[in-house]
Amino acid sequence: MEIVSYPAIFQQKNNQIEVDFPDLPEAFTQGKDMASAMDFAKLGLAITLNDKLGHFEKAPQISSLAEVQAAHPDAIVKMVTVDLEQY
Repeated sequence: MEIVSYPAIFQQKNNQIEVDFPDLPEAFTQGKDMASAMDFAKLGLAITLNDKLGHFEKAPQISSLAEVQAAHPDAIVKMVTVDLEQY
C-alpha cells in the first residue's frame, strides 16, 4: 500500500462544491454535493500523483492542514487520503 494524504479546499460555488489542492492545482475537481466532491477529490488526487510518479517526477511536499485552514478561513479544508496502488 502507498497511502498519501493532501489537504484540499472545498468551497460551494454555483450549486456545486469545487475542490482545490494547494499542493497539486492540476488535481482540481468538483461534485454536486460533499460526498461526490470527496469521491472525485480522491480520484483526482490519485490520478495526478500516479501520473507525476509515472513520469519520474517527485510528489510535491505536503502542506499542513493548519496552514491551509489559516489561509482559507471561510472554506472547508479536509485531508484527502488515497491508496495510490488502488488506482
